[in-house]
Amino acid sequence: MRYPVISLVLFLSLVACEQPPAAPSVDGVPAFAKSGIDKNTVLRYQDHFANSWTDANSSLRATHTTFPIPFGDEPETDCGPQADLATIDFKQIGVVNPVDLFASELHLKASGPVWVIVRDLSQPGECYGVKLVAEGPGEIRYVDNDAFGVAPGEFAKNEWGFKASGTLTTPDGRTVAYRGTAHYTMKVRGGEPEFTRILERVTLR
Repeated sequence: MRYPVISLVLFLSLVACEQPPAAPSVDGVPAFAKSGIDKNTVLRYQDHFANSWTDANSSLRATHTTFPIPFGDEPETDCGPQADLATIDFKQIGVVNPVDLFASELHLKASGPVWVIVRDLSQPGECYGVKLVAEGPGEIRYVDNDAFGVAPGEFAKNEWGFKASGTLTTPDGRTVAYRGTAHYTMKVRGGEPEFTRILERVTLR
């Protein structure tokens, strides 16, 4: 199952784009694809961001966020941001199909400052129930060649990934350098989509 990073701004744009359904085309090509809409439309905006991954070779899990987690509730007082941070920059290329959302063609890029939390899932602790290893300010870059992924029956491939870095502080006051990378693909060859984790790394030095 695909879990894309869909921003609040993009979600609201979907609600605002409601219109009567288009009639199906005779030759099977979606009316959206035949329309005169410029699929190279560029939209730049700022929005909040949150994403996590666990290192494939260890029990370290890195979370990157611009707001307290859980969202909309009391933040974890033992780790993580205690208030909203600055939003990050998004660049969206393409358009939203208001008739068939998952037929939309959206390339996304995002980058900016985040708060990084690295935890050890193998040890109990006070940071969301497990041990806090280090946390602090960082930067993240996100690239997705199709924000809405792929659907059953298509012949397509989607790739998305993240690169992050930061200078974090351990609970005992030491400074450590953080590097994180995650890369995923979703392929479909006329049947059901196949999800693959290409790479998930969490490194502290």
